[in-house]
Amino acid sequence: MVVVLNMPDKKIKICFISAEPNFDGGVSLYTKNIIKCIKKNKKDTEITWIYVGKKAQIYTNNGVRYIEIKSNLPYPLDQIIGNFKIYKFLKKNDFDIINSHAVWGRWMGRYKKNINQTLIHTYHGVTYNFFRVHMLRFSFIMKVLISPMLLFSYLIEKPPIKKADKIICVSEKVKRELEELYNTNRNMDVLRTGVDLKDFNAKNKKEIRKKINLEQDKIYGLYIGQGGYWRKGLDRAVKISEEIYRKNKNYHLLVIGADYKKVRKTIDGKEFLTYFQKKVPRENIPLYYNAADVFFCFSRYEGGAPIMTTSEAMASGCLLFCSKDSEQEIIEDNKNGIIIEKFDENDANKVIKILNNKKIKNKIIENSIKTINELSLEKWGKKYLKILFN
Repeated sequence: MVVVLNMPDKKIKICFISAEPNFDGGVSLYTKNIIKCIKKNKKDTEITWIYVGKKAQIYTNNGVRYIEIKSNLPYPLDQIIGNFKIYKFLKKNDFDIINSHAVWGRWMGRYKKNINQTLIHTYHGVTYNFFRVHMLRFSFIMKVLISPMLLFSYLIEKPPIKKADKIICVSEKVKRELEELYNTNRNMDVLRTGVDLKDFNAKNKKEIRKKINLEQDKIYGLYIGQGGYWRKGLDRAVKISEEIYRKNKNYHLLVIGADYKKVRKTIDGKEFLTYFQKKVPRENIPLYYNAADVFFCFSRYEGGAPIMTTSEAMASGCLLFCSKDSEQEIIEDNKNGIIIEKFDENDANKVIKILNNKKIKNKIIENSIKTINELSLEKWGKKYLKILFN
């Protein structure tokens, strides 16, 4: 007689190597969204999140095990040492899938994977190109002094090109830049970032303004960004806002996420800037998209197309104005958003003209919502999970 025992299925062990999880932006939110989709659709998983921080600690939160790798060194040394410590940790621990992100893929350089292990890396931009753009703000002497950062940025993101089983790019632009920089023709999956339409959707503007104590009769522009204020284009948002305010004193700019100590030279003395908040709870962010008339995405360099704030604004029914060099690939000028270049009086007139034309404005917003509905978190999550678990 043969007895067949029903053994429990082995859980899939997946490890994410990403940004600090308590940071409400960028790669951190992206990773949280992946985990949200895994928990909903793949119950048979054990999830670990590794990141470089100021402490050496292991803890569990909401079913996810977090490994904080300590590195108190200044940037970029913290990333170099951090990747080395990640490599040592991965050598001693067994995961079925390892999905690293952004600059946290250098560990692959020396790593020898197990036979049944899958290595996946997600590029959220190309750090070399990011630094090239950033260097435009500096004097010649400063450019010479910080030029070694270009070599660092080239080297730190190179290993996944050779070692990863699969590569995910958040835009066609990132894929193209990787191909050109590393002279590669390897297969890469382009997967644009998804947005949670349950959290971000159009709501009654009057009700929301009342809820967060904004005036009903004002025209509000909105800038959201944490860190990298020059790259994110806060100065551009202030410049065009100055022009709009000169023509219409009813206009005001809302700034969320910026550190006042770092941007006070940009914002001090601006009459039109009536709301400045360094930290807004993540759950309250949708309210500001709903309350604002215009959202400014004026970055000088972005990897994502769309970036998260762009997609969140679009889903919330907020009229979107983008800088040309932010290269938000899903935006068709004057169809589902507006692309501008100079942030001067002429561009300010363009903002005012569209705001004053209810028919055109509503049509652009309507097209914007249709576009972003195709990038819902559910649709994005299914595609991402298919790449992870296929």
